[in-house]
Amino acid sequence: MLFRTQSSPVLAISQPAHAWLSGQILRAWAAPLSEPLLIAAEQHDIGWLDWETAPTFDARTGRPHLFRDVGAALHAPMWSLGVKRALEAWGAHVALLISRHGGVIYSRYVDRHKVSPEDAAAADLYLKTQAPIEAAWARRLGLDARALSNQSALVALVDALSLALCGELRTPLEFEAPDRNGEMLSLRLAEKPGEPFEFALTPWPFRVDVIDLEGEARALPAAGRFADEAEMRAWFAAPERATFRARLRG
Repeated sequence: MLFRTQSSPVLAISQPAHAWLSGQILRAWAAPLSEPLLIAAEQHDIGWLDWETAPTFDARTGRPHLFRDVGAALHAPMWSLGVKRALEAWGAHVALLISRHGGVIYSRYVDRHKVSPEDAAAADLYLKTQAPIEAAWARRLGLDARALSNQSALVALVDALSLALCGELRTPLEFEAPDRNGEMLSLRLAEKPGEPFEFALTPWPFRVDVIDLEGEARALPAAGRFADEAEMRAWFAAPERATFRARLRG
């Protein structure tokens, strides 16, 4: 779960909802993309699905745990289960890209996922276990290293773009992503002054001029936190939802 703290009230956005926005963004890409790649972008946080139906309570913040504050000892097994579910639901190509995205997270953000010995062991086990599986899937699918790297880079790009549009990452931000010819391109994202949740991405890699995004979230109470876990559980069980929006343009 992540929080759009710039909104009033603060909005709680689930990981699968954020991933759905990632998929919407990638579907506007200038060059044609394979359906497995598009599904992987849209479902890259499938491993969080069970947790998001019963999030844990963070007594320090008085909110459900921010996804960044959940250790790898808990979510690395969830991620492995998500890869298995992706394989069963959509096949090896989607599962491969989701598995590799988990690998990016556990190998790149070591400051977050290797704080405790238990978290470090879980992250390392994920990387060690998934590597041969990914290699076997890539061989079977006929995906060479460059194609696989470019597809993984696109999933990582729209993941980061969606996090920024949801309010989790502060801009300006610099990215690298493959262009329509597969060459790496430097991109810059910045929020437009005076236009809340309207962002400019340059150079513009999409086939449409503007991407309008909309999702569903839960509004936190006016205090921005809960007195205890019981109050959070009651809030979570309530049917009320809030809509959040963002715009991406060149």
